[in-house]
Amino acid sequence: MATSHLCPLARVRVLVLNASYEPIKIISWQRAMLLWLAEKVDVIEEHPDVAVHSVSSSFTLPSIVRIRQYVRPRRIRTKVAFSRNHIFLRDNHQCQYCRKSPPLKDLTLDHVVPATRGGPRTWDNLVTACRDCNQKKGSRTPEESGMSLLSAPRRVPLNFLPDILLLRKQIPETWKIYLGELCA
Repeated sequence: MATSHLCPLARVRVLVLNASYEPIKIISWQRAMLLWLAEKVDVIEEHPDVAVHSVSSSFTLPSIVRIRQYVRPRRIRTKVAFSRNHIFLRDNHQCQYCRKSPPLKDLTLDHVVPATRGGPRTWDNLVTACRDCNQKKGSRTPEESGMSLLSAPRRVPLNFLPDILLLRKQIPETWKIYLGELCA
């Protein structure tokens, strides 16, 4: 298939909705096209100026697809995996003290209540911090160090979709009605 030159196709993503219109995940345009050709999904929205071409046909790429039959989650999610990357995503890769967004290699996790004082390694006690702010704060609380948090650390909701947060600044307008608070 030849491609249009209007958009780098490697970056084109498709939002997958369950039959109930709940967001499930984000997939590549190639996977979405295969699902559509197999008649497993309906196209809800298309990317306006992005198309692929074969010898005899042209296809506008989908932006949102909906699975035709409701897919029941394999297991009920009672919690989101706790990880360094998920905390960075929750905090938008932004230092919660100085509000800067340094390169990933310069980000650290900071215990709001220091580990040396029994502060737990939990969603509610860890925040993203740049190296400089983490060193400046040391083994003190934000109040003791004269530093304030951009936002209080919080547990992420069960509908937390890390792949959506990775695209936070590039989410198409048409997705926002389905994502609600996930894209805020």
